Amino acid sequence: MLKIKFYNFMLCFLLVVSQGLAQQVYVSGQVVDAVSGGVLPGCIIRTPGNNQGAVTDASGSFKLALLPGDYELEVSYIGYKRKTITLEANDDIDGYTIELEEDILGLDELVITGQGINTEKRRLSTTVSTLGAKQIESMPVGRIDQLLQAQLPNLQTSLASGQPGAASITRSRGVVSALVNSTPIIYIDGVRVDNLNTTAALSISTRSSANGGQTQSTATSALADIPVENIERIEFVNGGAATTLYGADAANGVIQVFTKKGGSGRTSAFFETQLGVDVPTEDFLFFDRTADLLYQTGFRQLYRIGASGGNDQNGFSITGSMAHNEGINIHDQNENKTYNMRAGFKSRLNDQFTYNGSFGFTHNNFKRVKDGNDGSYTDLWFAESGASLFTPSAGFWETNDLDALPDEEFQRMEEWVSTAERLQDFQTTIRRFQVANNLNYRPMESLSVRATVGVDYRVQEETGIFTNEYLIHTGEQPAGTDDQGSISNSERKFLGLTLELAGQHQAQVDEFSFVSTLGGQLFRNEDEQIFYRGENVLEGSETLSDAAITTSNDFLAEIVNYGVYFQENIGYKSKYFVEFGIRGDQNSAFGDEIGVQWYPKVGASYILSDEPFFADFLPTDIFPYFKIRGNLGFAGNLPPSFSNERTIDFNGYLGEQSASFGQPGNDDLNAERSRTYEIGADIAFVDERITFSVNYYNTLTTDALFFVPPIPSSGETQSQVRNIGEIENKGWEIVSTIIFLQNKDWDFRVNLAVNTLDNEVIDAGGSPAFNINGFSGRTVQTVVEEGRPVGFLRGNRGTFGENGVMVDTDPQAFLGSTLPDLFGNVGFNLRWKNLNVFSNANFQRGAYAHSFDRQFRFRYQVSNEGIPQAEIDAENRENWLNFTDRFVEKTDFFRIRQVDL
Repeated sequence: MLKIKFYNFMLCFLLVVSQGLAQQVYVSGQVVDAVSGGVLPGCIIRTPGNNQGAVTDASGSFKLALLPGDYELEVSYIGYKRKTITLEANDDIDGYTIELEEDILGLDELVITGQGINTEKRRLSTTVSTLGAKQIESMPVGRIDQLLQAQLPNLQTSLASGQPGAASITRSRGVVSALVNSTPIIYIDGVRVDNLNTTAALSISTRSSANGGQTQSTATSALADIPVENIERIEFVNGGAATTLYGADAANGVIQVFTKKGGSGRTSAFFETQLGVDVPTEDFLFFDRTADLLYQTGFRQLYRIGASGGNDQNGFSITGSMAHNEGINIHDQNENKTYNMRAGFKSRLNDQFTYNGSFGFTHNNFKRVKDGNDGSYTDLWFAESGASLFTPSAGFWETNDLDALPDEEFQRMEEWVSTAERLQDFQTTIRRFQVANNLNYRPMESLSVRATVGVDYRVQEETGIFTNEYLIHTGEQPAGTDDQGSISNSERKFLGLTLELAGQHQAQVDEFSFVSTLGGQLFRNEDEQIFYRGENVLEGSETLSDAAITTSNDFLAEIVNYGVYFQENIGYKSKYFVEFGIRGDQNSAFGDEIGVQWYPKVGASYILSDEPFFADFLPTDIFPYFKIRGNLGFAGNLPPSFSNERTIDFNGYLGEQSASFGQPGNDDLNAERSRTYEIGADIAFVDERITFSVNYYNTLTTDALFFVPPIPSSGETQSQVRNIGEIENKGWEIVSTIIFLQNKDWDFRVNLAVNTLDNEVIDAGGSPAFNINGFSGRTVQTVVEEGRPVGFLRGNRGTFGENGVMVDTDPQAFLGSTLPDLFGNVGFNLRWKNLNVFSNANFQRGAYAHSFDRQFRFRYQVSNEGIPQAEIDAENRENWLNFTDRFVEKTDFFRIRQVDL
């Protein structure tokens, strides 16, 4: 009897299921660009209220399963206007084509950065710059910083040196801190990652044992080892009101990277290879023969492989790459080998839960040559600064003018330099593991909750070996030396943990709309560094175990931050918007007297072109869009970890422990606090063929962190970090896109960005001027001083008499700002059918730099550029440091960075 009932139940169940399946209809088709007809892969098609959807595949095709009925389909894609379609789906529909119009202003685009969870751009009172997959894939670059340099109009990005893996100088809206790195904080899939704001305190020296030292002048970039091939999009927001929700360390802005997760409806795979050569530029070399002496044409190769696929429920994207670059230094001394693997997954667990996950692994190994500023042999110092006459001993060459050397002498020099370069041994290895897990809970259409858990783990190992053979060859040690060889090893381990929980509720009441966001975040960063050095090393050894003398040092930094945030965005008639929010942070680097620090924001925007009276004055086909906005907000910059603690220094004395006063500590130590207000407008002309985004901003950093020397009567010996300064940055940001031609076959457009900057230390709190980079006061330094820009050049300014001979010098004079007062970029894109030509250039004006090369060339009698003839005739070359101002020059430029076909 039970068996019969069970069979009847199963038959009924199967009948219901089969009827349900039979009732389903399928809508399939393609999403294309409305003008060019090009397919749009990765478009999201969803049915609001039913939580059903699909994603277009590589050919722009989709297939959506629905129950019979009437639907509103919402179609969205980054860079295109969101489209809502009313559809009667009573039978299968095949070959359905959806056309999307390009959204130049990005009004319908959903952004996360600075908003907690997805928010439409049209609702914002701040600006968010975005790069979509289409833009990223069109740029054949291997590093994120190169991509940002070419594509983000308000971000200044430049390499600090030509060394492999060199850190980038990345800043927006000037320098808001005299102490803290200007790099924005970086997120990958919602997880904070190392951006090297925790600077390497201990690393190998590229200086020999004869000169000592422990730190390279070229830092290694944590941004450079994030691969670009699996990036879906990038969002960037400037510091200030746009980054308030990131709190106590977001004054420099936020870069957020989102990786691909697949789900295109079918599985696709690819294999790609790129082969090319790197040719060294000779634009900045003084001697024609320098390139022949030091550089080569380097062969490079890149191999990529990947696969992606899935459906509306699940998706995956897996990519791997291998790159080998011989580099442009002879003997492959800046060779670089990189291996990357990254995977992303998404899964709709049920109608309410969705999981997104990603992980990546990077292995990067590269060589470096000795940095400059050594005083002993380095390649450019030897060749370009005239030091070849004195290396390894005076009179070794006939002249230090490379171009004037007889061919046989130059050949002998080439052989000597070749040996010196070959004997150098500096290796860096980086291993990095990142994982991000996002669980999204949507119990109803109006409410979404997101939980994020992620880890960033980065290990950097450096080795530098100086052999006796090298020291003898370069003249640092006499022939026969056998006990001066050295090995230096350093290891830096960075571990970052991110936990975040955020919820967003959307509500519509008559003509009012509300977007409410509430969240909390914890992040913890640990930075452990260890340095080992062995001296009197057995020749040929690569391990410290063969050293007669070994020393070591270590460094530890930890930061723990707890934050909560809330934001409300209110809209009326979809054209008036008001937003306000606040973030509260508690941090382990704050002093004991500092509690929770609060960072508020408020902003408003008004879409003036939606008013009926607007069309009465200005035709909509001429001015289709006009939005004005303004905001006020606060963000911060964290002090270095443990700077708030009182410490005792222990040093050996006669073989015993000896204690002395260390850091005095600061119970009132707080984060720097940056207040930013900005006003702006977004304007479109001529059917959106011409668009402008204009901003004026003013950022005032209060409680700026300065190193303050101790009062002599206190008995303290170390300077202490204190919140005493004020720094102001202000300027204009103008971004424009002009489409000259656009149809199915042709597209020609120009992008232009112009930024102005006025930077000044308003108040130094009584602190004397202090050096943040450079050398001794006799040479040149970059300095912080009240009434001047941050990091201005300070050195000796010479006074010359009427006869052209130097008569006096003004010590430690102002020699110019290192910050430009005008910068930006310009680019164009020309498309004919499937052929694209892209070019990008950037420019700056108003900044100055000091050329030690020129100064040394004068000292070593190679060049007299910029010096009065009478001073040259006086043959008093010892004055070379007394008129440093003569070797400071403008760094104005307009430079084409990229041309692609």
